[in-house]
Amino acid sequence: MGEETEPSLIYGLELQGRSLAPITADTENISFMVGTQSLKSDNFVYIVTLDEDTGLLHKRILKYPAGEVWSLNPNPTDPNLFLSTYGEKSQDSWKKKAAVFRIPESKNNSSNDEGNLDSVDIEVQLDEITGKNEPVGAWYQPNEASKFCLIAGNSVNYLQLQESGPTKIWEAEHSVRGQTKIETGAWNPHRHCHQVSSVSGSQVMTWDTRTGDKAWTLNVASGSNIRSMDYNPNKQYYLATGGDDGSLIIWDYRAPSEPLTTVREHSHWLWSVRYNSFHDQLILSAGSDCRVQLHSQASLSSEPLRQSLEDDDVQEKILDDGIVQTFFDHEDSVYTAEWSSADPWTFASLSYDGRLVISHVPRSVKYRILNID
Repeated sequence: MGEETEPSLIYGLELQGRSLAPITADTENISFMVGTQSLKSDNFVYIVTLDEDTGLLHKRILKYPAGEVWSLNPNPTDPNLFLSTYGEKSQDSWKKKAAVFRIPESKNNSSNDEGNLDSVDIEVQLDEITGKNEPVGAWYQPNEASKFCLIAGNSVNYLQLQESGPTKIWEAEHSVRGQTKIETGAWNPHRHCHQVSSVSGSQVMTWDTRTGDKAWTLNVASGSNIRSMDYNPNKQYYLATGGDDGSLIIWDYRAPSEPLTTVREHSHWLWSVRYNSFHDQLILSAGSDCRVQLHSQASLSSEPLRQSLEDDDVQEKILDDGIVQTFFDHEDSVYTAEWSSADPWTFASLSYDGRLVISHVPRSVKYRILNID
């Protein structure tokens, strides 16, 4: 299903990186947050905004003195706050930590020179929560910005931020034989976000945030480790996973014994899977084969059919299932690909060598989904 697409925009960070996230609180601009990951050099966070009129990228570079940036999760209502895990290096040790960071008001709008850069500040340190466990990631609850999930080691922590600091609402353990820690987590956006999932090995375990109890469990029969998961934002019970076998798998968690479909288009580990927040026919996947894939899974979406333009009484497929476009802009492992929260037709991807690429859904696919072709 190859399609012509708009040229991608490429920006090279000064250092390698693996963390990328859309700034969800900025609903007016196509903006992303990107972090660098270097043991030897000072690290930075970039705020990258695409000017839709000119096609130019505007960058604000911020010092990140805490250490290597391992993950970023911007606050859903305040664009100046974000959760992050990071690697802190001292003379004789290295430790992974987690904190809430604040972006300062810009004092140096006219300069991105390293000597004049603003610095992000730690707003709330989360060491007391993680204890001796190594933090894996932290994710704000999408519909309640004062609450978040923090995963450390094999522990899932549900927390609320208050003026006095973070308060633990509950803690649960996700332990799988042969696994030393949880790989990642994700919020279920349905039912007022009352479920949050953790991934360990080939297992997804989901927790009811109201009680801390297990809600349901899903296992990949092949035993392949899951590296990423995402919920369909528009169709309840559906989610996608991706992992070490290079497969994108879509599930209905009410019937977890068999997947709805399995698509293997990556030749190496699949590190990132993301549904389009507006048009769930479209799914992004990215892997360590240096590729970003744009998939159509219209048959399993909330809108598999549309009214025919030629006959009002006829329903027709919006899109065929398959690969819409393969993007070959990267030369290193792509750990993250994310949709813009402001524009459903734009997404970003980041490879470990520090190459940030802004790409677009092909116009023909866009027009077909919008029923204006």
